[in-house]
Amino acid sequence: MKTARLVTIAALSALAASCNAPDESGANGSPQEASGQVAIDLRVRENDQSAYASLEAFTIPTSHEIGDGMMPYEGIGWENELVGYRLYLDGRLVSDIFGKKTGEPALAQIDEYGSYHDLAPWGMDVLKVGPSLGIGGIGIMRDGQPEQFVSVPELSVAIEQNGGDTGGFTITAGGIETPDGATGSFVANYSIGNGSPLTRVKVQSAGGLPLTSGIVMHDGVKLLQSGDDAADWRYVATWGDQQSENEDGLGMALFYRAGQANYGGFANSTQFVTFDSGEFEYAFLAAWELDPQGVQSLDAFETLLEKELQALEGARQ
Repeated sequence: MKTARLVTIAALSALAASCNAPDESGANGSPQEASGQVAIDLRVRENDQSAYASLEAFTIPTSHEIGDGMMPYEGIGWENELVGYRLYLDGRLVSDIFGKKTGEPALAQIDEYGSYHDLAPWGMDVLKVGPSLGIGGIGIMRDGQPEQFVSVPELSVAIEQNGGDTGGFTITAGGIETPDGATGSFVANYSIGNGSPLTRVKVQSAGGLPLTSGIVMHDGVKLLQSGDDAADWRYVATWGDQQSENEDGLGMALFYRAGQANYGGFANSTQFVTFDSGEFEYAFLAAWELDPQGVQSLDAFETLLEKELQALEGARQ
């Protein structure tokens, strides 16, 4: 593994001291144990000989390279008793799925970069993202198709709430080149609560970025969409009996507001939507055959989709 060319130990220690709330984590920088089922996990190390330190906020250094092991799974992770997700904190900036076999917090126990690709007692990374937008990733439209940003020169993350019944964090991204050569930015707030696999995302952007989101679509899966009679929220989803990296059942869905986004179709391995303005909201979920949700068939997944759709319609936030 390459040595991570990041920040100095002194700078990292100072950052941890300034960002961590008093008495919320151990003196040795070990990950904080959430008081409830929701947990947000953000850990960083200077190089492959250093221990990971748990932080509440972090600005990604320009020296960070994909695969350098700076973070145990390349970004920030969040989970409840049903499912876990991660967001790559680099030029990809898309989300991935950690399928869980346990209702207890699990992501903070991942210490070795890459080890999460093998099935463990807690679960595993169950999604192959590739060049797509993963599950609910924020991307940019270029030449009529959704793409990862590739370069996000200014990127930071801050945990807003951790532990208890809800959790959330905020991503701030800037210096992004638009297709016409201008520069744009955006702020995205991610939140999750107990009892549902749904992550909600609220975005505010500036600079005319043509933003998009979607879900990766693999071969041999079933495409599902809500009817045109859906009032405020709609969804595009997939289910596959061998869609997961463990070659078993996995369902994914992207929910979007009818007045804020338009379904764009399929391109770059992604079922995607485009957004009409610089301020919008969407949501996504995953259900893995081996996780505590018990969704093991297409019918069960469709039932989950309708349940979550009705919950979003009822919230009206």
